[in-house]
Amino acid sequence: MDYSFKIINSSAGSGKTFNLAIEYISKLFTKKDDEHFKSMLALTFTNKASAEMKHRILLFLNDLKHKRNEIVLEQILKTTSLDESAIQKRSATILEKILYNYSNFNVITIDSFTNNIIRTIYAESDKKDDFLVEFDNQIYIDQAVDDLISEINANNELKELLFEFAKYKLTINKSWDITYDLIQFGLFIDKESNRHKVEYFKKKNLKFFLQIRKEILALNSKKTKYILDLSNDTIDLINQNGLNDNDFRGGYFPKYLNKLSSQADFKISESTEKSLKGESNLYNKTLEKNKEDIIEKIRPVLLKNYLKIKTSIIEIDKITSTLSFLPSLSLISRIEDKIDKIQEEQNIVLISKFNTLLNAEIELYDAPEIYEKLGSRFVDFFIDEFQDTSELQWENLIPLISNSIHSEDHDGSKGSLLIVGDPKQSIYRWRGGEFNQFLHLIHNQKNPFHFKRILDDKEDINYRSCKEIVDFNSEFFTFLSNNLDLGIYDSDDLNFRQKSNKKETGYVSIDMSDNESFFLKIENQILDLLSRGYSPSEIVILVRKNKHAKELIENINTEEFDFISSDIMQINNSDKVQFIISIFKLSIYGNDYVERKKVINYLYSQNYFEKNYDSLNQCFFSSLSKIEINDFFIKISNNKKFDLKHFLSLDILNAIKYCTYIFKIDIEDPFIVALIDNIFEFRDNNDDSIKSYLNYWEKKSENIMLTMPDNQNSISISTIHKSKGLEYPAVIIPVYDDKLDENLSRDLIWLDEPFENLKDLKWTLMRTSKNLRNMGENAKEIYERSILNNLIDSVNLLYVAFTRAEKELFIISKKDNSETNTFSSLIQDFLVLKSSSDKYTIGEKMIISKKNSDQSDSNNQNKKIINVRSTSKNVNQAKYVSDTLLKIYDKDESAKVYVFFGNDNLVDLVNIFDTNENLKISSNQHILESGSSDYDYVIITNMNEGFFPFSTINESVIKESEKIKFENKSQQEQENNIHDLFYDLINKAKEVHLIYDSDLSSLMSGEASRFIKQLEFSELYNYNEEVIKSKKIIKSNDPEIIMKDNLINQKINDILKRGVSASALNLFIKNPYLFYEQKILNINDSEESKYLNYMDQGTLIHKVIEKIYKPYIGLTLEVEHIDLMKEELENESINSFSELYSKEPEGKNLIFIEVLKEYINNTLDYERNQLIKQNAKIKIISLEKKISTNILVNNKDVKLNGIIDRIDMFNGCLRVIDYKSGLVKQGVLDIKNIDNVKTDYKYSYLLQLLFYKYLAKSFYKNEEILDIGICSLKERTSPFLFVKDHSILSINEIKIIISDIISKILETKEFIDSGNPA
Repeated sequence: MDYSFKIINSSAGSGKTFNLAIEYISKLFTKKDDEHFKSMLALTFTNKASAEMKHRILLFLNDLKHKRNEIVLEQILKTTSLDESAIQKRSATILEKILYNYSNFNVITIDSFTNNIIRTIYAESDKKDDFLVEFDNQIYIDQAVDDLISEINANNELKELLFEFAKYKLTINKSWDITYDLIQFGLFIDKESNRHKVEYFKKKNLKFFLQIRKEILALNSKKTKYILDLSNDTIDLINQNGLNDNDFRGGYFPKYLNKLSSQADFKISESTEKSLKGESNLYNKTLEKNKEDIIEKIRPVLLKNYLKIKTSIIEIDKITSTLSFLPSLSLISRIEDKIDKIQEEQNIVLISKFNTLLNAEIELYDAPEIYEKLGSRFVDFFIDEFQDTSELQWENLIPLISNSIHSEDHDGSKGSLLIVGDPKQSIYRWRGGEFNQFLHLIHNQKNPFHFKRILDDKEDINYRSCKEIVDFNSEFFTFLSNNLDLGIYDSDDLNFRQKSNKKETGYVSIDMSDNESFFLKIENQILDLLSRGYSPSEIVILVRKNKHAKELIENINTEEFDFISSDIMQINNSDKVQFIISIFKLSIYGNDYVERKKVINYLYSQNYFEKNYDSLNQCFFSSLSKIEINDFFIKISNNKKFDLKHFLSLDILNAIKYCTYIFKIDIEDPFIVALIDNIFEFRDNNDDSIKSYLNYWEKKSENIMLTMPDNQNSISISTIHKSKGLEYPAVIIPVYDDKLDENLSRDLIWLDEPFENLKDLKWTLMRTSKNLRNMGENAKEIYERSILNNLIDSVNLLYVAFTRAEKELFIISKKDNSETNTFSSLIQDFLVLKSSSDKYTIGEKMIISKKNSDQSDSNNQNKKIINVRSTSKNVNQAKYVSDTLLKIYDKDESAKVYVFFGNDNLVDLVNIFDTNENLKISSNQHILESGSSDYDYVIITNMNEGFFPFSTINESVIKESEKIKFENKSQQEQENNIHDLFYDLINKAKEVHLIYDSDLSSLMSGEASRFIKQLEFSELYNYNEEVIKSKKIIKSNDPEIIMKDNLINQKINDILKRGVSASALNLFIKNPYLFYEQKILNINDSEESKYLNYMDQGTLIHKVIEKIYKPYIGLTLEVEHIDLMKEELENESINSFSELYSKEPEGKNLIFIEVLKEYINNTLDYERNQLIKQNAKIKIISLEKKISTNILVNNKDVKLNGIIDRIDMFNGCLRVIDYKSGLVKQGVLDIKNIDNVKTDYKYSYLLQLLFYKYLAKSFYKNEEILDIGICSLKERTSPFLFVKDHSILSINEIKIIISDIISKILETKEFIDSGNPA
């Protein structure tokens, strides 16, 4: 047992937690001091792991105390010199010491440990130590970027920088909106692994970046010219030697050179290089001999030139990447400052900053000073899941650990470090986990301490899974590591070989499936397991991605079982929650008809209106009239009328209660419970208003999940990441054909000293690509390491998934017919090894017989029952208190009841459910003022560490004198005081109810109070713990299909009389339900925003173009006209914005105006060029021309309306042109796709142009329309795209196409949501 530094490389199922608990207890027993646990620190990575390890240590000590666990006793006897009697005696003593000094039982998460140190250091400085820890860094990075962009009106330097960034994005055909880029970059630099680069760039001023940009642009011009010159020289060389394109195989090499010389595409061609090197054919075998000789003669020069071009292309690749990231790099300091400011103003610390903050403090203080501030010095350290430790976490721990294990205690003993982990289960690299540092320790390559590490090399035994599963995994993953050439898993210290400790026979099945039967096979497998006696809660489906979980739920519909998945159960998916949120929004913003429609839709689906309406459409028509919001609420509420004034007077919790009461919503619905829980937590640090919560909801709703207890009788679907550390009797793993390296291209890597002539630029950023292989040894090594890491991530993820199964493992894989580098291809390759095609099995299926779980202990029957209840969060605690009070007072009206709220605010939640106001007749003063009264019933909520025992008391809860008296006591005195009052209460009571929050998702919550642990291991009480069950989740009703009725027919007739547009026809093709919503109900679902949305941007562009071209209508354009338009563009852009939106542009709108000017300037330059170089004659006939005409459809007179952006004469011929701000591909304008325009919205532009042609022809009857086309403003080189050969369609044929679509609208019986967005 005596060691300074020990490593246990613990494979899946090998009893890691068991070994940690044994090592911990053994270390305790080797020390004479029974309170040595105060000097021991065990660090885990999750609250769940921490709770499990604590429980295991206490359980084992209790077992040793009672001599009832031979396996544990055997292990302790091996690792200590104590006999059984001494072990029993020490166990009893140490168990009691831990339970009654629980604050010093330091088995905690590494984040909690960091948090404790930072708060302690801050408490002694001028920094706030009462900060909140925030897990979701994206919200604050979003806010930082938004704040940054908002500053551009007042900061010209910043404005110019962001303008240039947006315009540069246009040059590489990316969206101009820089917000996404800056947010993604902000998330990237927030990773602690980038901190050194961040510090480097933070110190650089804007002048530095401007100079770098200038030099890089000059280098880009130089390299571009070099490629063009060398390409042309090589083409000349080929021509001068009497060769033409056809002399080379496929003409590929000359074509490649021509592409380069036209600047169309600067890319490396591996096939060209191979042919020039002679590794493949450069020319055809049938080529004349003299030409062969000529090519062979000049081949060395061709190859030499290509390699020079290749080198320059690689350099341009670096240049392009640097120019892309340079604006973001230049903003690092500003983004970081914004985040710091937000943290300070809101008194939060992002958890992503924790390790960096601690690192800064460790640099200021040495280890003894930090221990002194903490009030304790740790001697023995235990680190769990070491493979997931980040480099910075380890760097922070080393000095603290080193100080202890290198120095002697007062009794001459030294400290120790035990590291436990498994590199094969490293699946958190994306979160900073660095498993290589564990490999270095295992292989003794790096050791930060002066002690030789001891590697536990016991035989690798699996205690979780049956033999067949263990044998299969050993064979499968050994095969994978060999097949993928993962040499790191082929050593004595690290491999996949394991043996099973179980004797029962297990079962493994691999089943390959085509797409059609994939989900059916999963469903049948579940039904098979259920038929053999497995309960739903014993079955889990493990998936890689949340989207796969959603697909399973959407594609498997059966009454035989239910699915539950906390990974995808966002509460905003609940129709009830969405209804409440809509009511909130309408109470603040009354004229939102989208929200009104949602409210009506929900109420109709719940049959709230009973039989007042024959259809949902009738309900919409009746209730969506434009009336005041108060009248709307009265109209839609039944017997109990919704009083808006009363509603707005309520606090937010009672506002929800009022909604559920008026609209007959079950307040105990799990999703409504989750919403109330979320609001309850929100109120802790925010004002209690609906408006504030709605702002919060807009930012966070996607991340508010439904948390359900583990006892739900449903099939669980979990991501593999969430399943780590867990085990299940039966595991089903759907395997998809996702690529193993799908994340590779998303990885950003730092290249150091990227440009030989730019020594000032220490780093640049690049996306991972094959070109890195040609950028020097360092870049090549980075690329190969990135590929290896992605492969290891993929294999490790499968290993974690496959090793969760105890009894049966089912792998159902999609067949992969194309890719060789996918997850499903790995399964197929293994089946080939096993000479199997689509099915492979090992072992035997089990028939499960359920045992009688009634194991009541007769010794407990005469002991006082302590009812302990666990649940997730707070609402269910409040409901339990309310229900318990009701039962008590129904049985005995004179009962003496005491209720103590560990969280004072829980009273507000109890009042929601306590309709009989039983809480008012119970005693619920603070426990410090409970006195010596005898109570029949005691109820205590929030029995969690941190809440009970408490160390602080809120204002006005007790007398100020009592508060001061308590807070002046030492921590130990406070805990002793609470201990005495607690046991006095429960010992006198005849019935006790203790409730705690079991939710483990936050930093500090989820751990039951020490008093619950004391009661659990006490022999004086009958401890009865149960989970408060949530109500069963009721699936939402299927969306109501809108069936056509007389009201809709009348509305459609009205629309057709007033006039139907091309956009209306395209909307119907794209999504019939949206056509119904927007055209029939006149509801447009456009979100409010402080910046222009996509539609507004288009309107502004059209307005500006109209204004600058308008003076020249009827004139033949001249170069001077174009130049005058360019001059007017600046003023007209700002003026048009102000006219349209009655405000001055600011923030992102200012950036868009720059983009708009860039778009229009580019188009003007193109037309200017046509005037000069082509001597073109361009005459503007009309702008924004409104044209209408009538056609007969199904015997109805239908009006066609259109506003044609531009009609002009080009060299004497009429053209119809539509402006588009997005990038348009020529393919969607191909007349060959004419058969698709009536059914596929992808060809909406083609339909629109044909529609406009029909209108234009009706107006210009005697003119031939030469061209119909799009002016794609984003297209820089050739913005005008025309429909070629459109004249093959006669005007009558166009009319038939339009008529057919209108006929479909008239004849359709229902309006179904296709899922296509607006």
